[in-house]
Amino acid sequence: MDQVTLLVVRAIESGATTTKSIIDATGLSRLKAERALQSLEKQKLLFREGQGSWALGIPVTPTVRSCGSCSLCCKVLEVMDVGKPVNQVCKYSTSGGCTIYNERPRMCRSFSCAWLQGHVDDDWFPEAAGIVLHFSLDALNVQVDIENPDRWREEPYFSKLCELSLRGIRVGGSRSYATLVIVGDQKFMLLGRTIVPEPTLFGTAFFPLGNDTFRYWKAQSLEHLQRLGERVAEIQRIQHEFGHCAVPDNDDDDPHAPYRPALLELTKQMRV
Repeated sequence: MDQVTLLVVRAIESGATTTKSIIDATGLSRLKAERALQSLEKQKLLFREGQGSWALGIPVTPTVRSCGSCSLCCKVLEVMDVGKPVNQVCKYSTSGGCTIYNERPRMCRSFSCAWLQGHVDDDWFPEAAGIVLHFSLDALNVQVDIENPDRWREEPYFSKLCELSLRGIRVGGSRSYATLVIVGDQKFMLLGRTIVPEPTLFGTAFFPLGNDTFRYWKAQSLEHLQRLGERVAEIQRIQHEFGHCAVPDNDDDDPHAPYRPALLELTKQMRV
């Protein structure tokens, strides 16, 4: 999936559900946005919901568990087709189950959390954990019940989320994913034990400082992400050649080519 298509996916996941709102969120031209939407729709990764809004279509994944008493997804997720906002119990959800189960929207039919799929152990039973884990096209989403907003920072959850985030970063290729934590209106991205507050739609460039910690720079456009990526690649080359390269601070987030002279000068200054 190319960067433009990924940008459209992230915009939809962040709540942009009309072509205009996607264009406004991404800064893409109408032509590029519509081409990406058409490509996703042809692949059946995107659908028009009953209200005419765009919604991602994640393929149904087999489950190894059953929901039992849990209905937390009916609270923390947004379902536009029935007018259900995020973090509000669905009006069709009762102690006896879903009152429109046989006619429930496609999003509800296709949804399957990571606990149901067997990706995590029983500590992650959503009703008890207060957290719903679910995969989207390029992310592991960690939807936290707003009634216990810091639950994801507690153990055993935080260590497992760090592990999952590192796995998503390191698998490479089309199987890679970002780990996004959603708590009410707040969003965080995990890079191991490094927490990136309010990541942008355009992506985040990062460089390892240790086994599970990272320096990161948030991109403000696709062009900015490319420049950040080029600088990270130059850091790696210098480290390979000389065994060491200074890593710019988080605040040094708008590099311009050429990157090598500035990195070598920074490395010299830090050694002095």
